Amino acid sequence: MVAEFKKQTVGRGAAYIYIEVIASLISGYIFWIIMSKLTTSESIGIISALFSMAGIVAVVASIGIPTGVQRFIGKSFSDKKLDEAKTLVSAALFLVCMGIAACSIAILIAQNWIQDIFDFDVELILIAILFIGSYVLFMLFRSVVIASLKTKTLPIIIISSSIVKLSLAALLLLIGTGTVGLAIGFTSNYLLSSILLGIFVMRTIFKSSSTSNLVVRFIAISKSILVSSIVYWIPLLITTIGSQLGTIVVFGSQGANQAGIYFLTLTIVIGITSVMNSLFTIALPTLSGLRDYRKRFAWHAIRFSAIILLPFSCSLIFYSEEVMELFGQNYTNGSSSLEILLLSMLPMAVMTGINTLVYSYGNYRDVFMIGLAVSITQTLLYFVLVPIYGGAGAAIGYTVGSIIGCLVSLGIARKIGMQILWKELGIIFIVPSTLAYLLGHYQVNFILGIITATVLSYVLLLKIHIVTSSDVQDLLVILPEGLSIRLSKLVNKLRI
Repeated sequence: MVAEFKKQTVGRGAAYIYIEVIASLISGYIFWIIMSKLTTSESIGIISALFSMAGIVAVVASIGIPTGVQRFIGKSFSDKKLDEAKTLVSAALFLVCMGIAACSIAILIAQNWIQDIFDFDVELILIAILFIGSYVLFMLFRSVVIASLKTKTLPIIIISSSIVKLSLAALLLLIGTGTVGLAIGFTSNYLLSSILLGIFVMRTIFKSSSTSNLVVRFIAISKSILVSSIVYWIPLLITTIGSQLGTIVVFGSQGANQAGIYFLTLTIVIGITSVMNSLFTIALPTLSGLRDYRKRFAWHAIRFSAIILLPFSCSLIFYSEEVMELFGQNYTNGSSSLEILLLSMLPMAVMTGINTLVYSYGNYRDVFMIGLAVSITQTLLYFVLVPIYGGAGAAIGYTVGSIIGCLVSLGIARKIGMQILWKELGIIFIVPSTLAYLLGHYQVNFILGIITATVLSYVLLLKIHIVTSSDVQDLLVILPEGLSIRLSKLVNKLRI
């Protein structure tokens, strides 16, 4: 059945997004490690505050358009209507440019107030405006590329931009530009990425298309995009503010040390979640283009996501202290926060899959309710629990918000007749957790323990037919062709 949905195209599209996400995460870690050697913690703190504020404003400026337009573009590509897709992108580009302009003007008007509160220089405020514009355009063009399923270029662009970011920031710091140089280097990543993606979209995807009657259709198209976008925009804005405030509350109530520990634990979990979201990111335009079997496709996406990530993330739970010790001995008290955050992986996988499905149907009210359930719960719990429990309180807020969102999404799934096979998901969760617990109990080295628990989990899941030979073949399909052929021959020899 999945073959009818162009599994190979979708799978390889997702694989390139996986590579892009992982490359972005690794390059980000390397960037900040090197920057910490070249500048002071005070400079990094100023930059963190600057771009936290700019990130919130960027969400406001985007109006949710990069996500909202993706559903329509995915359907246009599925129906091979490139002229319609180009019209959609043109309207979306106009809307985000209006949002960027409005937010930039507002920042300039509030410049004196921002300087009084945050003590930012004028140069930093101007760089923040540049960051906001380039980040929003980057997200829009990235959404278009993902909707087209031509994602092979994404890892190349992100790796190239990351190299430029690191090189430029290091050079500017070495010549004594300080915080301004670090801010320019950081912003260059999104500036270059947005330019490269914009060129790719215009020269590759829409090379042979033409736009007609744009003015006549603009109002109707803009209204459809805005309605589709706002249901994601408001919860996303609440989530963004909530996540930034959570870190700030930890910093204010527990000090810089606890804030740093919580930041590292959250970074680990967000990295794993980003890999999981890659499959659902590519699934959204695909689901939007389908006429039938959407619920079954969404379930396969949830199941496949759980198979890929739960064995590894469950193994980390029982080696959390050793994982945190990699950052230093003083970070080990963040292990409890990491354990709590990792428990959010399963409910997040289910919730995201259902959310993607109902969004592809155009059920915006349901999407809005799921987003609010997660966002409001997390935001409120950050304020209540962080002053009492510190980083662990923030972790509890994050995980409880994910569980509440999952429960709301399950109610919606029942309403639309989508079936979730909890027995399979439960086994996928319990098997690696049990193995990791036993290996940790007998004090097996954490690297060997995590690898062993993960590998043995897949072996056992294959033996009990939770992971099937079809799943293995599906995984091979998404790999590059040469590697896929060689591994297929090996799998056939092993008779998996």
